[in-house]
Amino acid sequence: MNKLSASAFDRLTGAAGALHGLLAVMALAASSHVAASAGGSELLQRGGQIELFHALAVFAALCVGARLPALLFAVGATLFALPLYLHGMADITTLSFLAPMGGLTLLAGWGVLLFTLLLPQPRTA
Repeated sequence: MNKLSASAFDRLTGAAGALHGLLAVMALAASSHVAASAGGSELLQRGGQIELFHALAVFAALCVGARLPALLFAVGATLFALPLYLHGMADITTLSFLAPMGGLTLLAGWGVLLFTLLLPQPRTA
């Protein structure tokens, strides 16, 4: 993706991927220093790993022109990691219902990416 030719959607989705990478590294570092408990450390690590993997997936999807999967990865990573971070750092569990929705959104992103890459593409003249 060339920055000069990237659409606003691609730039915003890419920025979301970069933000996920930044937050993931922060969460992984926090798991050793500011977790609310030993269990909180594990939650921060799990959230950081999922978020970091999907930050990379956002960029991979954008590189092959799969915009919907990139968006699903960005949204799903947020929905999945945010409740884990809140629970791990401050023992806040009110948003825990978002994690399964995030997981389903991430699965949808991988499924859409799979079909996007396997289905025949229309030929251009």
